[in-house]
Amino acid sequence: MANMYSIGELIDKLIIENIKIFKLRETLHKKETTDEEFVANENKMNMINENRGTIINFLNKKIDAVIDGEQNSYFRDVKTYAKKTQNNK
Repeated sequence: MANMYSIGELIDKLIIENIKIFKLRETLHKKETTDEEFVANENKMNMINENRGTIINFLNKKIDAVIDGEQNSYFRDVKTYAKKTQNNK
């Protein structure tokens, strides 16, 4: 089964998970963090690390598939609303 995400979308997901980990690490190093908060945040960080591993596996498989000739398809954003202009408030 082909991976439905493009390489760019998988990289976006990986970046988001990395940002989450960075923010959680900041909270783990604060002196005012309670033991309960520390454990909860460490558990969250472990889950996010698992997500990162899954995304990295998908990304590696997608890159291999594209190298082997699979098209790297992607979704196109289509806006269905009009931008408000000064005349269209």
